[in-house]
Amino acid sequence: MEIIKADWLKTANLEELFQKKVRSSGFLSKEPSDTLEYFKVIYRPFRKIFLNVTKVRIDDTFRTESLIDEDLFYLVQDSNHQMLLWRPKYKDCPRISSEDEYQSTMDGHALQTLVDEIMEKRWQAQEFDEEIAPKLKRLQVDPLGAIAILLPRTSGGLRKEQAIIDDRKESHAYILATSLLTNCSPKDIITSADLGETVLIETIIGIYTTKEGSSRLLALETPCTNSFSAALKAGKALTRLCDLYGGCREIVSNPRK
Repeated sequence: MEIIKADWLKTANLEELFQKKVRSSGFLSKEPSDTLEYFKVIYRPFRKIFLNVTKVRIDDTFRTESLIDEDLFYLVQDSNHQMLLWRPKYKDCPRISSEDEYQSTMDGHALQTLVDEIMEKRWQAQEFDEEIAPKLKRLQVDPLGAIAILLPRTSGGLRKEQAIIDDRKESHAYILATSLLTNCSPKDIITSADLGETVLIETIIGIYTTKEGSSRLLALETPCTNSFSAALKAGKALTRLCDLYGGCREIVSNPRK
């Protein structure tokens, strides 16, 4: 079993650091609006994803890797929110080996299906992007050219151009996002994505309770970080998922032993 963790935790005063994240209200008095209930260090399971990639322009292939949240993926149905499940930057973080065995209860077939669906949507977006680019180029004219001055475009032509631009923005944004998640470039073609073994990610969670009785979760992820603030930034995706989905917050707050 591989674990990714940080050394700075050994000397950190976590209680003091989490207390500084207590929210306050009031312009002058700055009265605390919530209370730190507890914090704890946990180890959360992520699954390696091995990706076979083709670079079209130079007709070359390579293999890269990313990580995806093994515990929460099945709760997140929104395609934009699914981006928050990935951890591409942890690919190169130092890892330690543990003799402890991790018994996964994750449905491997369901996770593979999700990854395949994301890759399929990326392929479709790339095909659309490649198809639409020449059409957009034909519609557009040099706004400074003589022809454009003498023969301005019709309102119908402008609307058609804008519709194509809007469609392309969405597909191009998806390509860019999935490129970041998978450690490849927008032009790269991902030919396959296979599940690897589980890796445990060192995570710190703080639970805060408001005066009204509601709670919030603050998550930090320590891989490749050297401070509390860096881990807080790395944990933003997990914090956001816990804000969006009560089921995610429940699982993260009560991890399996």
